[in-house]
Amino acid sequence: MPTLVEAVSLLAAVVATATGVLVVRRRRTSPLALPLAVMMFGASLWATARALLHVAEGSVPATVTLHYLVFPGAAAVAGATFWYLAVLSGRRLPRRARALLLVHPALLVVALVLDPVHAWFLRVAVEGGRVEMDAGPLYWAHTAYSYALIGAGIVLALGAMVRAVPGHRRVFGVAVLAATIPTVGNVLTNVVAARTENVHLTPVFFLVSAAIWWWVERFGGHSTVVPVATRQVLEVINDAVVVLDPRGRVLDANPAATALLGAPDGSGLDVGADAPWRAYLDDDPTRRDRGTLTAATGAVLDVRVTPMTDPVGRAAGTVVVLRDVTELERLRAELVEQATRDGLTGLHNRRALAQRLSDAVDEATASGRPLSMVLLDVDHFKAVNDTHGHAVGDAVLVAVGRELAASAARGETAARLGGEEFVLLLPGVGAPEATRRADEVRARCAGLTVPTDGAPVRLTLSAGVATLAPGESADDVLRAADDAMYAAKAAGRDQVRAAEPTTT
Repeated sequence: MPTLVEAVSLLAAVVATATGVLVVRRRRTSPLALPLAVMMFGASLWATARALLHVAEGSVPATVTLHYLVFPGAAAVAGATFWYLAVLSGRRLPRRARALLLVHPALLVVALVLDPVHAWFLRVAVEGGRVEMDAGPLYWAHTAYSYALIGAGIVLALGAMVRAVPGHRRVFGVAVLAATIPTVGNVLTNVVAARTENVHLTPVFFLVSAAIWWWVERFGGHSTVVPVATRQVLEVINDAVVVLDPRGRVLDANPAATALLGAPDGSGLDVGADAPWRAYLDDDPTRRDRGTLTAATGAVLDVRVTPMTDPVGRAAGTVVVLRDVTELERLRAELVEQATRDGLTGLHNRRALAQRLSDAVDEATASGRPLSMVLLDVDHFKAVNDTHGHAVGDAVLVAVGRELAASAARGETAARLGGEEFVLLLPGVGAPEATRRADEVRARCAGLTVPTDGAPVRLTLSAGVATLAPGESADDVLRAADDAMYAAKAAGRDQVRAAEPTTT
């Protein structure tokens, strides 16, 4: 009658076989399926051979054969366990590496075939019809290699578990547990149980391991995907991530950082003490900085600095995240420009003029430099619209805007105030020069004609000039220029008038 151990071994073989069949169907869709299936079929062979020893008890050849069949199963389990854990850890085993894993089973088969002659693997003794086995040197070499292979796979899996994203860490834990349980059983067999009644516990532990894998494949589906490691996440994101130690030395950088912060000559990551992004680092452990800079490549980078601390609050380093926002900055500048430009003439609009005038008044008040404004109005513009239509009226405004933009020097502002009114803001220019400049614009516009379906339209402008006086505001100078412009219209149009100096 079979012992409890042999009955459990047979049950373990059944569960392992069922799990292997369940898993092998996924071999084309998951890199983990094939090694797990090989592992389960190897465990099934191992457990089956141990379970059938009771049946073969009366036959010496059958008993010896079953003992030998245990070892190919053991070799398959060891090799497949390493293969599975290596792939699970994110390593791709090429065909050459998988071929090397077959060296051990191949040599093992050769050793077992020759073993009846040399007895290097098992020493067989028959006493009173009972077969006794004693381990030879090749047995211990095989056992040591198998332990080393499984141990290496467990180390790889534990290392990957530390690096994995939290949601995938339990996948590694289940795999390591399932690989460790039968290994512990085999150690107990070799160290303890083998010395008492030749009881082999490994297949018993296989039942637990196979049950775990069956549950995983039936409900967990772990072999359908290789877990994601944190390093993999860093390698695929487009943001540059640089990790610094507390002294500011670079500990790590992802590929995006190497590409984004590389020197213009392609020499690699710009990690020197004078790297532009280091200007955003300081000794404040609470800082969460953000700003932009322009790299040597011309790219505009958004910089975020996040200090790290250890569990007791000591500085542990800094994470610098840089994102290429060149296109976003270009679009932002373009939107800002559109928001401050007049859609018809392309000049600055009233909103932009208000800000520039306010800034110019503040600067002139602080520095004592002069500030003048020219306000120009197209004469008889309503009559142009009424007679020739709005399309011709728009063409008149565009022509005036073009001349005004051409007359504005660096630091000066040409703007459309609204309707047919335009402004030329002249920082650093006094009243006489501003009046001369205004008359030049008037004369140039007076020489323009705008074609129509009939006779071309000739342009004339009336202009008022005002210069900021001490104590005046932006509204004061704008009002003074407006009054001077109406004075020019009242005097007959097509002329320039300067505002009367303010008396105190």
